[in-house]
Amino acid sequence: MKITFILPTIELSGGVKVVFEYANRLQEKGHDVTVIYPFLFIDMEAKRFDIKKLIAIAYRIFRNLKHKNQADWFDLKAKLTMVPTLNEKNIPDADIIVATWWETVYYVKKYPKNKGEKFYLIQHYETWGGPKEKVEKTYNMGLHNIVISNWLEKKLRNIGAKVEILIPNGINTDEFYPEQLKRDSEKIRILTPYRKEGWKGIKDGLKALEIIKKEKKNYRLIMFGQKPRKNELPKDVEFHFLPVKEELRKLYNSCDIFIFPSRCEGFGLPPMEAMACKIPVVTTNVGAVLDYAIPGETALVSEPYDFENLANHTLELIKDKQKRKRIAENGYKHIIQFNWNKSVNHLEKTFKKYVK
Repeated sequence: MKITFILPTIELSGGVKVVFEYANRLQEKGHDVTVIYPFLFIDMEAKRFDIKKLIAIAYRIFRNLKHKNQADWFDLKAKLTMVPTLNEKNIPDADIIVATWWETVYYVKKYPKNKGEKFYLIQHYETWGGPKEKVEKTYNMGLHNIVISNWLEKKLRNIGAKVEILIPNGINTDEFYPEQLKRDSEKIRILTPYRKEGWKGIKDGLKALEIIKKEKKNYRLIMFGQKPRKNELPKDVEFHFLPVKEELRKLYNSCDIFIFPSRCEGFGLPPMEAMACKIPVVTTNVGAVLDYAIPGETALVSEPYDFENLANHTLELIKDKQKRKRIAENGYKHIIQFNWNKSVNHLEKTFKKYVK
């Protein structure tokens, strides 16, 4: 099959990573896969003089110039093509075409049949990235909706949208696995991701760490992600800027506990990655967490915004080495069942239903 994925950008993110994983594995299975993203992304329904939209467009142009048609943070084997815009003339003919973000749906919907049977890989309820009315409209535009978690499937069905299939993400065990690394025997190393978006829960994570600090002094805070805002993080934090591939795996393996304080997620890849590295996970109940984690057995799970419970769960693991080991072992054995081969086989089978 000829398969086209339409992305809004190739900047490092969990959603783009998932698309790249599918593209690679479908390519390895003998399909002709192309990943396309635009140099200039224009929302066709935006108001002509929408200042915020113009700023967003300018920022995307800057990012695309910076990447120079390369995703150096991922070993992508499928064809990657930057096109001037997502207008029909720039899109190759294919058997299957997949929109991956709400704005891309408005383009894919208008393409003629020769561009492929139309699918929509939905990885979040994307009202955080666009007007609710316009985002929800995309779920009912006639594309075959594919969701990645149970909560997303329920969300779509509650607003009257049809779901073709639910396919959970996998974990790449060639990239994330346990390693024996030297650690500071005097201090517990606590790792947590940093993102600027408020719904990623950084404030809740820092509040939880303040509680931990009052009771236990023998820990070191490690963070990774985007460049943080000035004076937002504690002065003694060990910060790693956008680690990828081997660097990210070694970072997970250098730590004793992983905290995921997010308030909202489409899926939530980092807890899976930590579990695959045999690191005990303390997480909030967001996205697909309950699809791939068993509370109290493979991870300790709190409700979003509940930083006190997040702190208490972390303190349990700090104080109890055997519990840390048990949660880590259980988490590892459980998470390796979520492999990408299963997911890509489901996706391939779904595509084939519509290719004559």
